[in-house]
Amino acid sequence: MPFRFHKTERLCSHTIIAKLFEKGNPFLNRFPFRFSWCYVNHEGSFPVQVVFVVSKRNFPKATQRNHIKRQVRELYRLQKHHIYDALPNTKIALSVSYTGKSRMNHAELAPLFNQSFHELISRIQKSS
Repeated sequence: MPFRFHKTERLCSHTIIAKLFEKGNPFLNRFPFRFSWCYVNHEGSFPVQVVFVVSKRNFPKATQRNHIKRQVRELYRLQKHHIYDALPNTKIALSVSYTGKSRMNHAELAPLFNQSFHELISRIQKSS
């Protein structure tokens, strides 16, 4: 079942999240997304653990932030098999931040996310 998003794929460790934002690899900024990653040794069976971030400054209501995180999580779920195939023996922590100032629908977000995600995969492959 490659298209499921398991709880163990979510990045919940505060120490890994702190390491990701302090010492993570350079950001990949492609509007409206910002990606950051770092290599980690986590005990999951999945090669990537991911955290989704939406700014409280741009979206003060929690319902708005949660809606955007659900959209981005769904986009990631549909594309994650590409990163799993590209990095079979590598374990990374990944941060996906939504930097847009307004909400976008799925039809607008999907091509932007797919393009950014494939560029992210190629950058990670080059750095390893």
